[in-house]
Amino acid sequence: MASGVSIKSALELSGLHLAGSSPIEKLLSTALYSGAPVRQVAKRLVGFELDLVRFRSELATANAVPIATRKLLLWLPALSLVMGQLAGFGTLAAIIQPLGALALAIAGTLILIGIRWSGKLLRPLLEEPEHPALELLRFSLLLSAGTPLNSSHPKAVSKLVELSRLTGAPLRELVEIQIELVTQRALQEAMAKAKRMSIELLVPMSLTVLPAFLILTIVPMLIGFGL
Repeated sequence: MASGVSIKSALELSGLHLAGSSPIEKLLSTALYSGAPVRQVAKRLVGFELDLVRFRSELATANAVPIATRKLLLWLPALSLVMGQLAGFGTLAAIIQPLGALALAIAGTLILIGIRWSGKLLRPLLEEPEHPALELLRFSLLLSAGTPLNSSHPKAVSKLVELSRLTGAPLRELVEIQIELVTQRALQEAMAKAKRMSIELLVPMSLTVLPAFLILTIVPMLIGFGL
């Protein structure tokens, strides 16, 4: 756009489609069809994309701790078998015995329960996050186009409109401040949730994986001594 090419050429060169399903394509489509200033919209969407990348990056960093904790604990039972074998206790030969096979089956069942239980807890952290202020940004673009206000806006937007009418504060500035506030608040809540998850994961892990670890450590070792 800055080089003076047409909107159609700019879309083709950037790989964007007005009928696309990505958030930035939907926002761009809304802005163009409503008549918003194209260059202003483009700059705003670049900022949106950078905010979204930063948001996802910080979330991924926060989520890395509980995810790594789960992986580490799930490998403990298998590690106990390997360490027992390397220490000369004959754990691999012991699990072939009837009692060893029973212990392996019980431990395996506990591990599967732990995988499903912890996976259910982690599922919200693994979902691809969207920008938390997407609806506010869409409203901001419509404001840029001079779209008249109506009563069909979301509750958060309606409150800003009412505040602007009561105080005389510029609505566009209120919306921009609210976008930043909603984004930061959502990020802080998500990071706090990831920190809590590190503790909450200890419950399924301690009730399933750690007993499996003890079973695969002690039972094959005792059988190995008998052999």
